[in-house]
Amino acid sequence: MSRPPAHAPRTPFLLLLGGLIVGGMCALLALNTASAANELSRHDLATRDAAIAAQLQQLRNDVAASAAPGNLASAAAALGMVPAVDPAFLKVLPDGRVIVLGSPAPATAAPLPAPPTTPAPKSSSPAHPKTSASGTKPKSAKPTTSPTKSPTPTPTPTTTLPGGPR
Repeated sequence: MSRPPAHAPRTPFLLLLGGLIVGGMCALLALNTASAANELSRHDLATRDAAIAAQLQQLRNDVAASAAPGNLASAAAALGMVPAVDPAFLKVLPDGRVIVLGSPAPATAAPLPAPPTTPAPKSSSPAHPKTSASGTKPKSAKPTTSPTKSPTPTPTPTTTLPGGPR
């Protein structure tokens, strides 16, 4: 009779152990790659979210600016609307009757303001003044400039995300 070996063969055990180590490393690499891809996607979404939030804030500022009484009045005047002098109000009572408060009158158009006139600069003097026969230089007229109003810049909103600015 043959005698059984004293120990089990080592080759299958080493192959199993090597396979487990290589498989674990491949799984770790796959998880790390997926995590990096998710982080890039999260960063892109956070950047887009910040841009949309800034755009939303700018739109809110624009709406608030356009709803200001001065801007509404100038926009209405540009459309040819005039303010009502004596408006009337309707009050609906609980029983359904309607009472007119005030005396309604049609709005009358106010006279349109004349456009501002700017004096034309005097161009009677030559570009290079010469001395006259008496030896004096003629007085040159300074062109008058009217100060122009520059629009007030709208402040740009800043957005801070959790974790600080990016």
